[in-house]
Amino acid sequence: MGVAALYSLQRAGAEPAVVCVHGYCQSGAYWAPTLDALAAAGSRGLAPDLPGFGASADQPGPYTMEGYADALAGLLDRHGLDRVVLVGGSMGGVVAQHFALRHPGRLTRLLLVATGGATADPAGALAKADALAAATWDAACVAPIVDGFFYRPPPAAKLEEYRRIALMASQAAAVEAGRSNARSRTLERLGAIAVPTLIIQGRHDRARTPEHGAQMRDRIPGARLEIVEDAGHTPQLEAPDAFRAVALPFLRATAQA
Repeated sequence: MGVAALYSLQRAGAEPAVVCVHGYCQSGAYWAPTLDALAAAGSRGLAPDLPGFGASADQPGPYTMEGYADALAGLLDRHGLDRVVLVGGSMGGVVAQHFALRHPGRLTRLLLVATGGATADPAGALAKADALAAATWDAACVAPIVDGFFYRPPPAAKLEEYRRIALMASQAAAVEAGRSNARSRTLERLGAIAVPTLIIQGRHDRARTPEHGAQMRDRIPGARLEIVEDAGHTPQLEAPDAFRAVALPFLRATAQA
């Protein structure tokens, strides 16, 4: 897996490490402000680029939710991280759910952001993936994907940066990961997650609504759901102060124990 944001892993020494997993057509850069805040508070953080995306665009598949979960376990092995606090946003939240179910002994805490346990419209999502497979992979292709992440668009320069990150992905990864994400259904198995879990949803997220968060909360024992107002599918970027006010105390709780 790619090495985006590894600088934060090197900068601070408190345990446990916090590993942040990005979403569809994103990269670890989406978690850079969160990692900086963690580092300032004395916690280590790591935000890898999943195979097929960002700096890992040339890495082979399978580009599936289960494959990503297992690749993440391999990454932890390579960095000597036995148990971590895991954060997953959007598709990364689906990966995080699969990781929690496939590698339960490697988690201390779980933060799920703008995600869900099942796709609301699997057929529609699969149709979008099929259309993407036939499209020309260019700036015009990725623009509506990226623009849909935000309730209110970021400044033009940042939006262009996020579009460039999306375009770094391989088209094959975008298609295969999109299909796998559409087919993924963890909802009925979430009761097996036995670590403290926080779920954060953006109030105005059209892709993963607060109702998706409530579904997961009701199935994960002891899980807590928080809604970030004035945010869509990327609350950590759209409302960073509100997001960190909820997320950072949870992420650092183990280190402070």
